[in-house]
Amino acid sequence: MSYSKNKVTSIQTLIQNFFLERLIQQRGVTSRTIESYRDTFKIYIKYLQEMFNISVENIDISDFSQDKVLLFLKYLEENRNNKSITLNNRLSVIHTFMKYVAEQAPEYSNIAKKMIMIPFKKQETKIIEYISKEEFKAMINQCDDSTYLGLRDKVMLMILYNTGIRVSELISLNWKSFKEIENNKSTYLFVTGKGRKERTLPLWKSTTELVKEYVHTYQLQNKTTIFINKNNSALTRSGVRFRIEKLLLMASHECPSLLEKNISVHTFRHSVAMNLLQAGVDISTIAIWLGHNSIETTHKYMVADLEIKRKAMEKAGIIDNSVPKYKPSNDLLEFLSKL
Repeated sequence: MSYSKNKVTSIQTLIQNFFLERLIQQRGVTSRTIESYRDTFKIYIKYLQEMFNISVENIDISDFSQDKVLLFLKYLEENRNNKSITLNNRLSVIHTFMKYVAEQAPEYSNIAKKMIMIPFKKQETKIIEYISKEEFKAMINQCDDSTYLGLRDKVMLMILYNTGIRVSELISLNWKSFKEIENNKSTYLFVTGKGRKERTLPLWKSTTELVKEYVHTYQLQNKTTIFINKNNSALTRSGVRFRIEKLLLMASHECPSLLEKNISVHTFRHSVAMNLLQAGVDISTIAIWLGHNSIETTHKYMVADLEIKRKAMEKAGIIDNSVPKYKPSNDLLEFLSKL
């Protein structure tokens, strides 16, 4: 596609075609990815308006220069208290867009290449929290499976601790997601994750039996999702977080160690990864299990496991703590809001 020499029109066209052609048509990214990219552009455009008094219609390719993007990242960190992971996510979006710009509009390649040279910020190394079997049992004990909500929450916990799927994957599950393999009489969960990648995960017999009881008792076979809230609507991500937080608080009376951990829905993924690693499953298999694009993402669990073992040995007096630790619209904002 050829672009107008008018830089104002050109950058607006580039942004809109980046979404419509590259992300949606060519790459077929998920709605959540679109939302993430859209939000980055909206925040950046608002930043340009407030800090440089640049109106949307006057945005120029120079507004994506290395200097301005660096100032934007500094603004996010100092004024919005964004952490490294958020800064890197925003930068990654702009990186991807500027690579598209260099490809589609070579006259802007110098600005694009210089901007792409901005490195990602080193992220703070955090201790990976995970839920022990005793802590999980305490959470399960809070679910009254004689009620709909209690049984639903119990099924939710079992699936999360069994499979480590993402919360977005969890709330998308329906009865067709569970399939029995006749040859070995086992049940598997079929999940579509990030980038529309599909993976198959084995279920424990106890998880399978609980899911069957729940689905058949409340006749959820034909529902678009098996997780329904009190208003008979699909459970949302925030709804899952709310229930997990409530169960954690209740379980902490039985298992006080839960209060010492910063547990979220995502902690269940960490727990599954650590359980698999400690059971001797190789890191490549764990990466496939969790749906990671790169084995490097999964490597952090190996590092965490080594640290846990090191601390256990230190506590036992086996080592001392001195040992080193290993179509385009003219209104760009309107366009972005409609994505």
